[in-house]
Amino acid sequence: MDIPKEHLVDMYSTMVRIRRFEERIRELYFADKLPAFDIAAGLIPGEMHLAAGQEPVAVGMRPHLHAGDAITATHRPHHVAIAQGVDLNKMAAEIFGRETGLGRGKGGHMHLFSVEPNFGCSGIIGEGMPVAVGAAMAFRARGTDNIALSYFGEGAANQGAFHESINLAALWKLPVVFICEDNAYAISVPKASSTAIPDNSDRASAYGIPGVLVSDNDPVAVYEVMGAAMDRARRGDGPSLIEI
Repeated sequence: MDIPKEHLVDMYSTMVRIRRFEERIRELYFADKLPAFDIAAGLIPGEMHLAAGQEPVAVGMRPHLHAGDAITATHRPHHVAIAQGVDLNKMAAEIFGRETGLGRGKGGHMHLFSVEPNFGCSGIIGEGMPVAVGAAMAFRARGTDNIALSYFGEGAANQGAFHESINLAALWKLPVVFICEDNAYAISVPKASSTAIPDNSDRASAYGIPGVLVSDNDPVAVYEVMGAAMDRARRGDGPSLIEI
């Protein structure tokens, strides 16, 4: 695929922005929690889940987005939120629990929500998948060309919400793309100990939809695969399942 230079530059700069944002968040998160780690102490109390190394998963879809497209993400959401264009200052404020945050500081980093752009995430495993299906149903009813993207981890692929969401989306040919971020661990459980098949993308055939594996986390490969899946959804040809 001949990718426009501006897309490559934008993807690279976005990956750098994501990494720099998370490096700074990590530094501030640990500032007052060490040497004896205290999860309740410091400027950012509670848990923190970063996406270092998963930047290509987020930026590959970025050039293909249309205004109004909906995205749901996991409890590890910063990379996807930044790639979609969520306001960095408001997101940082939310992480710090401030009134000026996206949710007035009530949600924290695992429960980010933004109307513009249409972004949401949750600390509940697999929760974003049925939400994305609902958004796709709304786009269909409104007659727009918008689509929904659902990001989830490989651990969520063993949840009922995974199967229910993909089944319904496939049955009704809804404009949604399901993206599995495979980092080999569901919390503390290795994938090989919890999943009967090596690649969750193979499960797509059970629902009669395309399933594609991007095995090397290559942003250009993600760009190409996401572009094809998002175009398919916009044409009304139904969902796809991508594993990266």
